[in-house]
Amino acid sequence: MLFGLDAEQREAVVSAAAPLAIVAAAGSGKTTVLTRRIAYRVAQGTAHARHVLALTFTRDAAAELKRRLRRLDIREPVEAGTFHGIALRLLRDRALAANQPPPRVATDRIRLAREVLTELKLGAEPYLALADIDWARARLVAPDSYEGACRSARRRSAVAPSAYAGFVEAYERLKRRRGVIDFDDLLARTLADLRTDAAWADGVRWRYRHLFVDEAQDLNPLQHAVLEGIRGDRPDICLVGDPRQAIYGWNGADPSTLAEVEMHYPRVTVLALTSNYRCSPQVLRAGAAALEASGQHDTSRSQLPDGPAVTVRSHPDEVAEAQAVARHVRAQMHQRRGRELAVLARTNEQLTVLQTAFEQHGIETERSVGRSPLETALRAAHQCTSRELLAAWVETAVVDGDETTRRVAQEADRFLTAGEPGTFRTWLEVRGALDDLEPSHSGDAVALVTFHAAKGREWHSVVITGAEEGLVPHSSAGSAVQMAEEARLFYVAVTRAAQELLITHCVQRQRKPVAPSRWLHAVTASAAIDEPVAPPVRATKAVDPLEPFRLWRAAIARLGGQHELAVCSDRVLRTLAESPPANAGELAARLGISESAAAALRPLPGSRVPNSQVRSTMTGA
Repeated sequence: MLFGLDAEQREAVVSAAAPLAIVAAAGSGKTTVLTRRIAYRVAQGTAHARHVLALTFTRDAAAELKRRLRRLDIREPVEAGTFHGIALRLLRDRALAANQPPPRVATDRIRLAREVLTELKLGAEPYLALADIDWARARLVAPDSYEGACRSARRRSAVAPSAYAGFVEAYERLKRRRGVIDFDDLLARTLADLRTDAAWADGVRWRYRHLFVDEAQDLNPLQHAVLEGIRGDRPDICLVGDPRQAIYGWNGADPSTLAEVEMHYPRVTVLALTSNYRCSPQVLRAGAAALEASGQHDTSRSQLPDGPAVTVRSHPDEVAEAQAVARHVRAQMHQRRGRELAVLARTNEQLTVLQTAFEQHGIETERSVGRSPLETALRAAHQCTSRELLAAWVETAVVDGDETTRRVAQEADRFLTAGEPGTFRTWLEVRGALDDLEPSHSGDAVALVTFHAAKGREWHSVVITGAEEGLVPHSSAGSAVQMAEEARLFYVAVTRAAQELLITHCVQRQRKPVAPSRWLHAVTASAAIDEPVAPPVRATKAVDPLEPFRLWRAAIARLGGQHELAVCSDRVLRTLAESPPANAGELAARLGISESAAAALRPLPGSRVPNSQVRSTMTGA
């Protein structure tokens, strides 16, 4: 659990501080530190696995946490999930305990919203009207306060602010009539129940005593309120994240939760992970320059050797840019596999032009290859609008599907056999039954994704396209807060590259002249003054602290002609290393043998037991 960690990572894992905030720079081993801290506390007995709750924001991230925790040999399962998934489990368990039907999540919010908009004769697109609801809910804005909140945030509402309260009331009424809730109702209901049902809240807090939050910079006010409702007034909480990668303000995220964590948790201990093990000094310097140009700062340090200089190129228009990028990637594929390369763009519209160029050059992309086998199978299952259709799909998939599809089909069959209410999607969210399956893309395709979709991923070589005003930053950024987030989004895109980074921009786009991004000059300047730096002094190989004790156990096992684990387990060996016995009697109690047998054993490494009490043979053992 501590092997191979640097000093900052080790302190973050072993710290007894509570509450604790770990500000982890890009590429600093954030997930490694989070999972090892959980495992370390369980091993030390300062946390109980069955009472740990690890929260994150996507199902893939939750599944990755579970996979890493399993590799750390935690004997009991640790509960890890998304905020919505955990809320659904809590509400479902509460309903079942009260002999009530569990909540049923609406499968088509768009249809519900369209009905309400038609009834009220409001001229708004359903998905945009729902975005208004989600925006207000995430920020805990009541319907009667919506108009003022929109004015303060300079938000352009799809539903006229004066009509918003009536729209929400009609939408809630329709959901009640249909007996369904929508996804964000899960959080709102959980928060309401935590605030109004003291007995149930106490039970939730007893169940979840040790809280860990990944990507804490992405918490929105509603999620933070639910988190605080579960925490109560207890200090045992660990927040991990990076304010420099806060890029979901449009979704209600409030980076101040982590950036100004002392305001929210007055007695918090803040630890920083400042070593970047992903990006070359040149790449990291380019990202830091973009942040500095926007009035923000990055103090992290690359721990990698010097890499190639960052390159910036200009092209006449988006078609010429796409063709040049395709040729560049094709040339790189002589040295690198496709999966090691990525092309990033601010918008999906840019990706369409790039996709056409890549197809012309015969380059497979994640877009052209399609989804991963797991995503493909889940999509097919979720498209079944009735249990009869799902049963028919299962029957076909079990026979004709690949290994992943058959696994999904078997789980769908369990869902159908159980006969529980709700959807297959809800069944998976509650149980996490497929979390051990890797969602990685098949084949050897080049990634072609937006800046937002690239977060959490990394590649050897990255091309960032469209570094122009109107895209970087995007023209929709109208406030200082939004502009700062655009700079962070550019920083996230830059730091997806490990070694090679090419940034392109156009002289005109869609037949209109465009200027280079306001942050591009700083990036270019960072490359122009780039001086080769000596690689960091290679750290000596970390020494396993248990190694002397393993040798001690092996010597005893050889003398006795038995297996090493017959002497003692690794867990017992760890306790002997951390808290050496004072005498042969204590050693006997720890190993479960007689005192005379313990006295016959070789002395423990570093033992202070007098030699007169110890013999170097197994006689009498």
